[in-house]
Amino acid sequence: MATSPSPCASLGGSDTRPAGVRPPSEWAPSIPVPRSRQERALGLLLPGAAFFLSWWQAGRLPGMNISISDVALFTALALALVTGGLNARMFARYTALWVAGLTMLLGGMLVGSLVHGDFMRWPIVAGQYAFAMLLVPMLLTSCSRPVLERCATAYILGVAVSQVIGITLITLFDRAQVSALVNEHVVYGNGRLGAMTGEPNSNGAVCAFALIFLIRGVMTGRLGTIYALILALCVIAGLVYSATFTGTFAALLACGFVLGLSRLGTFVRIAVPLALIVLAYTSLGGPVPSIFEERVGEALMTGDPTRAGTFVGRSALIVEAWQLADDHLLIGLGSDGYRVASPHGMPVHQLYLLVLNEGGIVSFLGLCLMALALLLQGKAIAGVSRIEGISCLAILAVFFIYTMSLPHMFARLWNGPVMLMFALAWIATRSAQGLAAGGDRMAYGPGPGLASGSRHQQLT
Repeated sequence: MATSPSPCASLGGSDTRPAGVRPPSEWAPSIPVPRSRQERALGLLLPGAAFFLSWWQAGRLPGMNISISDVALFTALALALVTGGLNARMFARYTALWVAGLTMLLGGMLVGSLVHGDFMRWPIVAGQYAFAMLLVPMLLTSCSRPVLERCATAYILGVAVSQVIGITLITLFDRAQVSALVNEHVVYGNGRLGAMTGEPNSNGAVCAFALIFLIRGVMTGRLGTIYALILALCVIAGLVYSATFTGTFAALLACGFVLGLSRLGTFVRIAVPLALIVLAYTSLGGPVPSIFEERVGEALMTGDPTRAGTFVGRSALIVEAWQLADDHLLIGLGSDGYRVASPHGMPVHQLYLLVLNEGGIVSFLGLCLMALALLLQGKAIAGVSRIEGISCLAILAVFFIYTMSLPHMFARLWNGPVMLMFALAWIATRSAQGLAAGGDRMAYGPGPGLASGSRHQQLT
């Protein structure tokens, strides 16, 4: 049956797979073919609103963890359902492992909430996790590669613009004026930059994520070197002004991982110019925010994280969480129950211990299964494409580093970039395999991998 070609690649008709290229196996069943007005709208909505504005947590609806980006994602989900359905195999052969882990994570919290008589918070937490960890990856893996590439570019631009806005506000106005113009979270009292994420640690995270997308863009030829350097300097400046040890450490580790495993040419094009610019800036006495030197510089130079801001206070909460966990291994405290049980009235800033206390061992094992599914999927992608694989594992490293220092991470600024990178790498790998295998043989039709009623075309 002849169909229109996918926008992701020009697909050939004969089997030209070179020796050593693995045949397609578990990758997604088909590549969506944009046809209707709704699908064209989806191609504009996701990159423009959902990911360019994904850092705009300062624009959340009052009293709710719903941002402008989330509204765009909800709209995109509705459009995707109308135009072609959602891909239910968002992590290929590891989808069942992912779904089982998410079910265990939420199920353990449900039991704890019911036993402790505080059920009302569970639907909110469960809905946030289900949307971020289930519906968003289903939506992204239902999109074509050009749409996802635009999402990645929009994310980099959005983060860079956020940093430029924040640094400009810090430079031109004092904190009281910035709070009056935007809100009180753009700049903290100690001078740290929260930008449009509204919190310095969160801002450091989006900067680290954006740098990985940026390096991938250069490696795949999607971003020119000069253009990428300008964006990288904007993002790095924002990271410095955020004065976050966790973000700086995560960015250095992940970017070093990607560049260290990339080709020499990529390293020379990215790392060398950046190093020369930074060296020239410091040699000429360029100003560095004092708060960065106090919170991050000393900790990095000495290798002692206890010198980084609130590390000691968070460590005390971790010790407390270990002690509380002894009584809640089977039945947890329920959703948001930790802040009630803790004498400090706040959750422990360590995702695994928080989940262990609130959902018991079942939720903890579920979280571990989800982490395992991502690692296995990243490894599978790396076995097909080195660039895509190391990009996935690098962005996963940033996410895992932050799970060790923050509580619940269902906000899209944490997991949205991870889901986007995995979806993009997956689709890109399928496209590359499709070209190597003779193009049309890449797709296997809708089958069980897509939601019922899907109109994604089969390439035959």
